[in-house]
Amino acid sequence: MLYLVSDIHGNKQDFMNLLKKIRFNRENDRLIIMGDVVDRGPDGIELLYYIKSYLEDKSMELLMGNHELFLIMYLKGELSENKWSNFGGKETLNVVKTMSIDEKDKLLKFLEALPYYTEISSSFLGDTVVTHTGIDCDNYVINKNGQIDVIRSIDKAVERNKYNFMIGIDLHQIPESDKKKFNKFIIVGHFPCFRLNENNSNKFYRTPYYMDIDAGSGHRDQGGVLGCYCVTTDEEIYV
Repeated sequence: MLYLVSDIHGNKQDFMNLLKKIRFNRENDRLIIMGDVVDRGPDGIELLYYIKSYLEDKSMELLMGNHELFLIMYLKGELSENKWSNFGGKETLNVVKTMSIDEKDKLLKFLEALPYYTEISSSFLGDTVVTHTGIDCDNYVINKNGQIDVIRSIDKAVERNKYNFMIGIDLHQIPESDKKKFNKFIIVGHFPCFRLNENNSNKFYRTPYYMDIDAGSGHRDQGGVLGCYCVTTDEEIYV
């Protein structure tokens, strides 16, 4: 089975409950984690190390989220403690402060190597790009056939300004005429589904052009949950 999960936000217990619920088997299954493992909850760093242990055999894959980028910026001295805390990083910051210089250096190298997207093929959705935030309308790359090349557009946005790209929500705001031009389906997290669904539910937000699977794990005070999408069966799983 191929699964996707996004925006765990430092909640290791729910992540472990999810793995148990889907009966995740590293020999047969694959799980793509779409960023925002850290911040808001207390277990972000612990979760990173836990996930890292699955990366070598490729049973799990970890993508860059904006909160991983915030952690990188803090480690490089580009983001203040106060600003990171305002972004939800207080719990992660408390753990990072206890780490040695060598541990911080290794963590930084690990995080900086994270990819911004991956590609999958779905029987239900077709050729699909899996990424954290989606696409930046200021960095479209148009193919000769007039379609918006999703991969090249992401590459361009990351190269020009990765911070602006990673915090953006253009995907949810651009006109349908642009979305119709996407050359691939897109699956994202980043923006909680309760802010997109008319009934404010945490159920995944689906459109003909993209899907958002951030079920609000980072917003438990507003009823958020951790969501998982099974690409193989088109099933939605929540814990």
